[in-house]
Amino acid sequence: MEIGGTHFRCVQCTFPIKTLYIQYSPGNIRLMKCGNCISVADEYIECEIMILIIDLILHKPKAYRHLFYNRFSRETVNFGSLLCKLTLAFLIFDISALDQMWVLSANEKELASPASAASLLLDFGKILTGVILGNVVFLCVMFHGTRKFLTASAGFYG
Repeated sequence: MEIGGTHFRCVQCTFPIKTLYIQYSPGNIRLMKCGNCISVADEYIECEIMILIIDLILHKPKAYRHLFYNRFSRETVNFGSLLCKLTLAFLIFDISALDQMWVLSANEKELASPASAASLLLDFGKILTGVILGNVVFLCVMFHGTRKFLTASAGFYG
């Protein structure tokens, strides 16, 4: 299971391995053991996708290592496109949160005193400014972290 000459990693200790399993016949595979820690290199090969998702939700490092090192390769996944799509989805969800914050802010003001259009616009501007600044900081950290991860993972495959 070698993809484009790349090497895989043990999900226990991240030691590089050439192959994760040997297939003797359809449905008959033997998982390879890591040469460093002597455990099965990647047991997630045999697992259902739902088990992987549950382990990802539980933040198990082995699940993330399987996903990033052994499931995807730089040749098969366009990380730039994926990052742009995830950023767009994040912004859409954040816009709905902005709308909810504005409605809650308007309801609090309405209970205290009748609000004018100018005060509502001022409140909306404050919330919008906070959300934009928060998003800019978040996205800068995400882009920087992704760039660092991709350049670091390029060394793993070489």
